Amino acid sequence: MKQICKQMARAASLLCLLTACSNGDSNYPQEYIGFEKTTLTHSFDSDKDTEELLVKIVAADKKDEDREVRLNGINLPEQEDVFSLVEKTVTIPAKKKSANLRVKIFPKRIKQKAIFRIVCTPQEKKAKKTEITVHLVRK
Repeated sequence: MKQICKQMARAASLLCLLTACSNGDSNYPQEYIGFEKTTLTHSFDSDKDTEELLVKIVAADKKDEDREVRLNGINLPEQEDVFSLVEKTVTIPAKKKSANLRVKIFPKRIKQKAIFRIVCTPQEKKAKKTEITVHLVRK
């Protein structure tokens, strides 16, 4: 009886390991297209005129067609423009699950630290808007 219980426990452990390694390991809803994270902290060099920051945009699954998202940057009202989006639209290529958004940072305009937001609007009807908050701090 003990041997049967041990074998059943091994089988159950193996089954758990196999399901953990399956392709359905995405933590996102099925139709999700948006930012990989909701917040991001970037350390900048205050001696540079400009820096480039890459922000990852992900999709929950791969599709056979390209997917486009539109982006909009929002500065806080009381601060100077400290960033600009290099492109206003980003395309996630067919058979891929991610793409990068290029953001230009202007360190000379930042006093101590700054915060801005970027809104991602997928062009697919079922997908919802997502937003990322970026915190800029000196090195």
